[in-house]
Amino acid sequence: QLVLFGLSNQLVVSFKEENTVAFKHLFLKGYSGADEDDYSCSIYTQQDAYDSIFYVLNQYRHLKNISLGTLGYEHEESGLKICKQQYKRGTMLPSNDTLNIDVSTET
Repeated sequence: QLVLFGLSNQLVVSFKEENTVAFKHLFLKGYSGADEDDYSCSIYTQQDAYDSIFYVLNQYRHLKNISLGTLGYEHEESGLKICKQQYKRGTMLPSNDTLNIDVSTET
């Protein structure tokens, strides 16, 4: 029983690791397949953030056409939603690291 449990657990771990690699290749813009220790995803500008988000959305939208496996979503109309909630206004004084934030939020 112990051997069967070990083999079963190994299959689950392998499945998770292989799917993680597949999703990285599908959804991370510029992912090279390097080991995780050597790979870092850095975003330096607003445009970099927008480009990465739009890349994920575009890949998700075409998932049925680009994936080899059974990846996809059920209905054409359903899909990915991104909700962003932020404070309406905020300012920072760099001289003393003071934040002045309007606590009203917008979604």
